[in-house]
Amino acid sequence: MKNNTAYIVNAINSITGHPPVKKALQKMIFLMEKRGVQLGFEYILHFYGPYCAELDRETLKLNSDGIITIDYSKYGHRLKRNAEFKQPIETNLPDNQVTIAKEVIKRYKDYTPAELELLTTAIYAYEHTNATTRTQVIDNIKKIKGEKFSNEEITKALSEFPYFGIEV
Repeated sequence: MKNNTAYIVNAINSITGHPPVKKALQKMIFLMEKRGVQLGFEYILHFYGPYCAELDRETLKLNSDGIITIDYSKYGHRLKRNAEFKQPIETNLPDNQVTIAKEVIKRYKDYTPAELELLTTAIYAYEHTNATTRTQVIDNIKKIKGEKFSNEEITKALSEFPYFGIEV
C-alpha cells in the first residue's frame, strides 16, 4: 500500500521511538515541505501555527480505513500504524525526498510539539509578511503568538532558519 502520510507516520515512530501526536505530524510535514519534500499540502495559520485541513482529513481517512490508529488521550492524539494492518506501507516519493524527510525527523525528533509550533510559525510569519530583518520577524511572531514564547525560545527557533535557506 502506497501512502505518503502513513509512511511518514511510520517513519516518525521508527526514528523517534514513539508515535507522533497530530500537532507534531502537522509541523514535521510542514518542515519537510520547506526542505523540498513534495507532498502537496497547503497550510494556513491556525491557533497552533501552520495547519493543513487536508492533512488532518487524510489522517482521519487512514484511521477509518484501518491503516493507522488514533489514540485520543489527554496528552494529544497519537497516530500509529494499526497492528492489524499487515500490508507494507510504502511511499511514492523519490529516494532523495525520502532521505530529506528522514533527515528532518532526525533533526527535530527531540523537539516538543510547542517547539515545533514556534519554529513553523516563525517560518510561516517570515514567508507571509514583509519582514526582512530579524527584529521584524520576532515582532511578527509576537503579534501572532503573544507572550506564549520567550525571546530566548524565539531566538532558538530563528537559529534554525539557515537550515531552510532563510537568512534574516
